[in-house]
Amino acid sequence: MTIQLILRDFWEFLKKPSYFVSTPTFSLSLTFKLFIGFFIIRILGIILEIKGIHPLVLYITGHELQKQQQPDYGVVNLLVGALLSAPLFEETAYRWGLRFSSVRTAVSLGLIAFYWLPYGGTYSTTITRVWSSPGFYLMVGMGLVVGLTSFALLRIPYFEQRVGTWWKRNFGAVFYVSSLLFGLMHIFNVREINPTVISLAFFITFQQILLGLFNGYVRMKFGFTQAIVQHALFNLVPVLIQLSRS
Repeated sequence: MTIQLILRDFWEFLKKPSYFVSTPTFSLSLTFKLFIGFFIIRILGIILEIKGIHPLVLYITGHELQKQQQPDYGVVNLLVGALLSAPLFEETAYRWGLRFSSVRTAVSLGLIAFYWLPYGGTYSTTITRVWSSPGFYLMVGMGLVVGLTSFALLRIPYFEQRVGTWWKRNFGAVFYVSSLLFGLMHIFNVREINPTVISLAFFITFQQILLGLFNGYVRMKFGFTQAIVQHALFNLVPVLIQLSRS
């Protein structure tokens, strides 16, 4: 599969997200091609931000677009958070359950609930620093309640069949909502949350929304493992930039 074909296939998938069962095999060659494909999309997204989104936001609001910020937690915490825990936990939350099952979907819903509790979206990249944070274990407990309740309901044959049928029939809506929630979650990385930041959340998290769309496609077409790897590669660029400045 060539890079050009990947980009074309991704575009067709965006126009009509399709739910289908496949048994993809992991390939380093494919990993590289997917990375280059999304890198091209990312460059186009950056150009769109600089030439279109930033001037539009400045014109409408009179304010520059807020930037997401990552505190300096040290090299080890940065590498573990950005390249290991964030790809694993965030992909499990927003992509694993896209292929419906009582287990996968319940785990994903539990993690999504955790991430959308107050400032939960910051924990996957700072996981080694938050074990003793106030409220952290309460949030974990609430996420477990949502996940276990979802699992219990989805194990009932009637609900499993009805939800599964609805899920596949309305997969386009599921896919886009999941991608949007994944991207918007990263608004918690902005140091000061205020009404202006909230109103501009879509634009501030535009790059993450793009990743959510692309990795949803990758998960469905090429498997969950490939989605985790692509997420880590996405994070690698800002990690290298941050390390070069330290």
